[in-house]
Amino acid sequence: MRIECTECEMYETSHCGDCLVTALLHPPDGIVEIDEDLDAPLQALSGAGLIPVLRFRPRESSDKVAHDKVGHEDQEEAEAG
Repeated sequence: MRIECTECEMYETSHCGDCLVTALLHPPDGIVEIDEDLDAPLQALSGAGLIPVLRFRPRESSDKVAHDKVGHEDQEEAEAG
C-alpha cells in the first residue's frame, strides 16, 4: 500500500495524530510503502490495542468534486424549472 499523508482526508486533523503512520513514523516527510505481508500483523496489533489503526482515506480528486458539483447544479436547475 502506498500512503502519502498530504493526500489523506484526515491530514492535519485530530484523527491524523491517532493514525498508524503518524504513530510509527512521527509523521513521515514523504511516501510510505506498507508491504502486503505486514497487513495481517499490523491488523492484529491494532486489534489488540497495541498500535493505532490506519486512518488513511484518500481525498477525492478535484476533477471528481468539480464534476459532482456541476451535476448537482444541473439537477437543481431541472427541479426548479
